[in-house]
Amino acid sequence: MLATGLAIDLVIGYFDYVTGTDIGLSVFYLIPIILVVWMSGTMPGLFMAAIALVTMSATDHASGTVFPSLLIEIWNDLVHLTFFVVIIFLVSRLKAEMDERSRLIGELRDALAEVRTLSGLLPICAWCKNIRDDKGYWNRVESYIEKRTGAEFTHGICPECARKVYPELFDKDAKGKTTPRDSA
Repeated sequence: MLATGLAIDLVIGYFDYVTGTDIGLSVFYLIPIILVVWMSGTMPGLFMAAIALVTMSATDHASGTVFPSLLIEIWNDLVHLTFFVVIIFLVSRLKAEMDERSRLIGELRDALAEVRTLSGLLPICAWCKNIRDDKGYWNRVESYIEKRTGAEFTHGICPECARKVYPELFDKDAKGKTTPRDSA
């Protein structure tokens, strides 16, 4: 990727030389820099920025650009380099955010594929609480839900049902309400 960036940089440098000082092409040097950063990372992008800066400076000298002083020439190069570095870090951050977004979207798609939801009306027997499936077969609630959601069931007994099924384990108080017997 760095070789491709270098080739693009040289093409831009050639056009920068041909157009001379009348038309500024410094913004076009961002093309190979952004390409290298996007495909290869921040460090290769910084290297590409240094190459672009050298190309720009060489083009300026070759086309006969005269600066009033060496300090102004150095200042212009530092401004260009700073601009390139800021763009490099912004593009690096954008790439990282987009990669993270793609990863999260992939995870969400995977999770969505695994999740099966129950929706709509479920035909349920008023007496035994079995559920009729799409094929017309009656299934226990547990097996119906397990097949569609992956949930697993454990069984227990609520206090109200325990009083009905095992009345001998409960005492009646003065108001006729049942309370658990002491095991002592």
